[in-house]
Amino acid sequence: MRQHRGEILEAVVRRSGYSLKFLADRLGISRNTLYNRFKEHDLSYDFILQVGGIIHYDFTYEYPEIKTTFSLAKNQHAAELWRLEQKYRRLPERYNKLLSFLVKTANDYYLDKLKQEV
Repeated sequence: MRQHRGEILEAVVRRSGYSLKFLADRLGISRNTLYNRFKEHDLSYDFILQVGGIIHYDFTYEYPEIKTTFSLAKNQHAAELWRLEQKYRRLPERYNKLLSFLVKTANDYYLDKLKQEV
């Protein structure tokens, strides 16, 4: 008889060296809830991937169907991450422009209080 998803997940987690308390804390659930999840036959791939992200383990060996099921979602997440990274990189540049504008405005209009705050 083949092991169910929860049993496979539990075996991998126990071999990983991460404590169940650490994993439960990172997942935002109690250890009892984690134990109950290990008992689920049809544990969701979302949960399995979430655990894999925390323990740095690729579950596609145990579940090859994950590759096809989640490849599109992974590409969408990668694209969103790239967009956020680009926004983050532009943020200091925009901040410096704003700061320069405020200093220039304070100097042009002799706003000493604004100069002090900037």
